[in-house]
Amino acid sequence: MTLTTFTFALVAVGVLCFGLPWAVACLLVPALQSSPAARTRNWRGADVVLGLGAVWTVWGGCALLAGWLLGDLGASAASEVIVVAGVLSIITSAFGLVDDAYGSRDVRGFSGHVRALLEGSLTTGGLKLVGIGVASLAAARAVAGVASWGGSPAGILVAGVTVALTANFVNLLDLRPGRALKGYVALSCAGALLLASFVYRLAGAGFASSASLLAVALLGPAAACWRYDLGERAMLGDAGANAMGAVAGLVIVSALPLPGVAAFGAAVLALNLLSERVSFSAVIERVGVLAWLDALGRASAGTDDAQEPHDEGASRYDGNDSAGGSREV
Repeated sequence: MTLTTFTFALVAVGVLCFGLPWAVACLLVPALQSSPAARTRNWRGADVVLGLGAVWTVWGGCALLAGWLLGDLGASAASEVIVVAGVLSIITSAFGLVDDAYGSRDVRGFSGHVRALLEGSLTTGGLKLVGIGVASLAAARAVAGVASWGGSPAGILVAGVTVALTANFVNLLDLRPGRALKGYVALSCAGALLLASFVYRLAGAGFASSASLLAVALLGPAAACWRYDLGERAMLGDAGANAMGAVAGLVIVSALPLPGVAAFGAAVLALNLLSERVSFSAVIERVGVLAWLDALGRASAGTDDAQEPHDEGASRYDGNDSAGGSREV
């Protein structure tokens, strides 16, 4: 990729994946603030709006266009992953939006939704569990042709399950403003570096140029949502958190060999299972570095982060982070 081509691609991807989500967030939040139906209360009782996760639905369409553009410019492996990530973002965001709008917090965790399903009741969380699981497997199949683990059924299964688990893990982090976004930034940066390295080994494409394009594409919506989420003006909700996790998970598994995918999947599975018993917030508050990173940039960083919501029905952050664990699906 020549310097001229790279510059054009960087500007185009920046406009599509950074500029458009930013504009959508700027226009969406005031509209949500004027709608009583969108208003809710966060973990400390502050008045915020729910619906910021819709930015990830828009980003999904932008990623499709950016991926096709990169493919035309010769970055085939990276472009295929971005295209599939765009479709996956739209699907997972849609399932998350259903759970945001109609979900009940009376049933939580994998076990709760599976138990309800066995009893003949499909909760919105159960619908999300099935829908995102199927979409993750389909996404793994779609990138199998360019992934290092190839198109084996075992590779597709392991990769698909890992993507779905990552989607739920990032959703588990969405219990305080900015926590899920910070987790996504860390995962997506790692994914961009891994995928750029894989593309370099596969096709000899420039590592720096591939990493730059992938980083801009992946970090654009996070930058667009940053000030609203950290500033406690709007919540990402499941529509945003699940989409973030699925996208980051897909990029990571696309770049790893099968043993690496299995190891990453085992780690994410362990974290998901641990959340059934352990409060992530309690752990973060006890570890100084994690507490500092968690509070960094948050509007309420100077307040008592340890306090929990008084009314379990009052907040979209509530109830999933009690002493019994940070349960969510």
